[in-house]
Amino acid sequence: MANFASHVSQMFGIPLPNKVTIPGDPLNPIMSRSLMDYDIPIQRNENLVQASRAMEVLLKLGNVNAPLWNRNIEGGGETLNFVEYERAFPPILGTKPPGFVSEATRARSVVPMTSSTLIEALLNADQWREMFIGMIGSCTTMEVISNGTGGSRNGALQLMKAEIQLISPLVPVRGLKFIRFAKQQAQGQWIVVDLSIDSGIEGHMTRRCPSGYAKWFHHGIAYVYKIICVTWIEHTEYDVQSVSHQYRQLINSGVGFGAQRWISALLRHCESITAIMSPTLNHHLLQDTKRSLRGLAQRMMSIFCGGVCLTDGQQWDLVADHAPRRPRIMSHNYISGFGEPMGIVTSATYSVSPTPERTTEDDQVMVLQETISDMTGSLIVYATVDFPTVSVVMNGEDISSVALLQSGLSIVPGYGEDGAGGERGSMVTVGLQLLHPDITTSNMITMETIIMINDLVARTVRGIKEIV
Repeated sequence: MANFASHVSQMFGIPLPNKVTIPGDPLNPIMSRSLMDYDIPIQRNENLVQASRAMEVLLKLGNVNAPLWNRNIEGGGETLNFVEYERAFPPILGTKPPGFVSEATRARSVVPMTSSTLIEALLNADQWREMFIGMIGSCTTMEVISNGTGGSRNGALQLMKAEIQLISPLVPVRGLKFIRFAKQQAQGQWIVVDLSIDSGIEGHMTRRCPSGYAKWFHHGIAYVYKIICVTWIEHTEYDVQSVSHQYRQLINSGVGFGAQRWISALLRHCESITAIMSPTLNHHLLQDTKRSLRGLAQRMMSIFCGGVCLTDGQQWDLVADHAPRRPRIMSHNYISGFGEPMGIVTSATYSVSPTPERTTEDDQVMVLQETISDMTGSLIVYATVDFPTVSVVMNGEDISSVALLQSGLSIVPGYGEDGAGGERGSMVTVGLQLLHPDITTSNMITMETIIMINDLVARTVRGIKEIV
């Protein structure tokens, strides 16, 4: 046992803690007897060893090119050659469960950010979610096994849980429970690796194989311009039967959850920060105003995506389930009125592949809109705001009490169901939210209301088809 503890300590460059005791530990590990006079859960020691193995795999995946990686024409970046991969690497998570398939992608980019800023964000659940708004439905740090050593994040190891989403009711959310390990390989070079745990139990539809992020900067120029080079690798096994036929080729290609999507989101986050801090961009707006606008747009985006995917603990009552050419309709009774509309709100979501087959009225309102777009798809979320709300935002005041009813569109490339990869148009998900001031409970939603919502969604879809 003493040799084992020494071996683990050498692999990580960190000493094992004297004692790890977390009240209400979700892992409920079996406590081992004396390990060099330390009481350390067997489960956590296994996490250390697994994280080290995953780190070795990720390093090789990041450094080796062809024939291990092939260029991904559909979604950018590269896709993994699984024949070569299985020949070179033993399966860390064991045999793939029946019905599971694999997807793995790699992407690289220069990012205008310091290495320490990115490392801290990846190890902080709230910052990680904010950095990838719309992609991460929810995330929590379940347990911190090590914070790192020497005042740095080198050797940080933690247990996390997250919901990763693609904005469509036809694509199940990827619920993950994984360990995240950060290590500084050399001066200016960091590696962060994720690996699923408890992924073999019944009910888990997704397993996160060694995935992560390698970051390094070139000495001199990076110190001046604060830039880093990032290599991003996403490797997942999932139950293919859980995905609608309409989206299977999209997911398998890596466009839906792949590395290029994460890199694009990271670059958008950097652009957003730059827009706030720059004295020349939108110079007519105060910095507090820009910060308020960004905060409101982020909240709008997060609530909309969570409402479509039912993540982040959002509780909705099902009013009408999916039927041919009909949306899913849900309702929620908001009672606090703080930062949300008060009363019954219905949410309708519908995914469609528009094929070729608008009048505007003037209102005394303005529209807050957030738009993101890259090669992996586009997302447009908007909400009407009245003039008093606009005044609050423009003055840079507290926006936490601003109530929003967000609606939007998610657009992703569509591919042939036969797996041939031939593009056949885009898949569009429409999400609408409506406030019903005359309804006090979900049970009072009538068939007349459902028909009205169906008609509204149908008109929205027709409008999209008319401009295709």
